[in-house]
Amino acid sequence: MRKECDFSKMKPVPNPFFEKLSKEVTFRLDFDSLAYFQKVGDAYGFPVEKVMQLYLQKLASSGGRLNIGFPTLEERKDIDAYIERQIEREAKA
Repeated sequence: MRKECDFSKMKPVPNPFFEKLSKEVTFRLDFDSLAYFQKVGDAYGFPVEKVMQLYLQKLASSGGRLNIGFPTLEERKDIDAYIERQIEREAKA
């Protein structure tokens, strides 16, 4: 068995799964949020994009639910149905 291999003459082979591993997105971010991620990135020596990527990956993989302060579409349907039932009960009374 060889102790060393010369890889200098090998042709690079693109990863066929790369496109499925990640996707480039563009979105707007307020200055305060950007400053927060920049501060965190500076502490670890990471660029702000990497910090946001790591944060979103951790959030997505945790299985937790992000509470943004608004009811989901399903919750809104339940609320509307509840209100309708209350209106019907009051109309019958």
